[in-house]
Amino acid sequence: MPLALLLSKKNLVIGYDNNLKKINLLKKKIDITKEIKKKVFDQAKNIIFSNNETDLQNSDFFLIAVPTPINKYKKPDLSLLINATKLVAKYIKNKSIVILESTVYPGTTEEICVPILKKVSSLEYIDFSEKNLTTNGFYCGYCPERVNPGDKIHTIDKITKVISGSNKFAISKIKKLYSSICKEVYISNSIKTAEAAKIIENTQRDLNIALVNELSKIFNLLNIDTEEVISTASTKWNFAKFYPGLVGGHCIGVDPYYLTYKAKKIGFKPNVILAGRKINDGMVNYVIQNIIKKYKQKKIKLQKSRILFVGCTFKKNVTDIRNSKSIELIDKIKKFKTKIDIFDPIVNEKNILNINVIKNKHSIKLGYYDTLLFSVVHDKYKEFLTKNYHKFLKSKNNIIIDLDGCLQKHNSDFRL
Repeated sequence: MPLALLLSKKNLVIGYDNNLKKINLLKKKIDITKEIKKKVFDQAKNIIFSNNETDLQNSDFFLIAVPTPINKYKKPDLSLLINATKLVAKYIKNKSIVILESTVYPGTTEEICVPILKKVSSLEYIDFSEKNLTTNGFYCGYCPERVNPGDKIHTIDKITKVISGSNKFAISKIKKLYSSICKEVYISNSIKTAEAAKIIENTQRDLNIALVNELSKIFNLLNIDTEEVISTASTKWNFAKFYPGLVGGHCIGVDPYYLTYKAKKIGFKPNVILAGRKINDGMVNYVIQNIIKKYKQKKIKLQKSRILFVGCTFKKNVTDIRNSKSIELIDKIKKFKTKIDIFDPIVNEKNILNINVIKNKHSIKLGYYDTLLFSVVHDKYKEFLTKNYHKFLKSKNNIIIDLDGCLQKHNSDFRL
């Protein structure tokens, strides 16, 4: 959406989606992710939202930006990408440029998408090896998205956009397209290099968080506060500051599996990347173990205890719950037959795991809960929660779990 709306300032854009409900909402200038304000829609005069695929037939560029999730076996699920490629292939023509924005493993564009485009369209793929300038065919590019949900600073128009193309002509056209809306364009030397660069952005972040998650476990046993350690270490000029936490969402917790899948396909067994994934995927169980420990220490019965769970999206300030570790944590706590209320004013769902979601901060019950669990504290509600959280507790013998780090360390019983 942010990319489509930006491009529409200088081009006619068809915003296609096969989800009719979504298209109808967008026509009414409603973005359910709450990332796009109405005034941005008002400024976009040259965008047409459609679920009619024939509207694609006169396009010069085809940008594919569909989700690329993993399946239950933690292997790449390219079904949405393959379906989108088949759709696009029906409408490309001579000199069409197909650009993939979705995160994929190196080689996907040319090994998976190009054969589909060739077969369905009956056109040739024009790359650097093609010397005949009169050949009828299509071009490809890989220009990975760099949208950070909830981030209002590093928006598309203010970042460096990585681009790549199948030959010089494609690169020149793609550069002109993105240069019109981005601060800077960086040309990768190949499509595969651009794919690899994108996949390691999130893999690197995943590993950095895995490291501090493991460190937080060590420091917890040593009775040292992790945040204070990081603040102290950060006084060194080249220290990379990362904080422990639950790693979910549709990027950081997914992309490393795409890279390790490809690595295994070529006969290489990755160790460090998968070790990081194992640590981060295991953090929910680690938190559960510490919650049980605190209940035993305070002699509070976990069964039928009342818990206020704050925040269930995959990260703060976004509405998205895809691969949310907070929801995984709620689901596991539920198995102890606890009574859980979820407070999350910005999430779209009104009911999650058969639990009512409290939307209004004034609807939180006072003097009712045994436990407060701060998982994802959205900035808009941080001040209210940090000032009033004690009012929600029913007695002095309570438990406060602060996974978000929103409270002072002496105000919580456990934090990462």
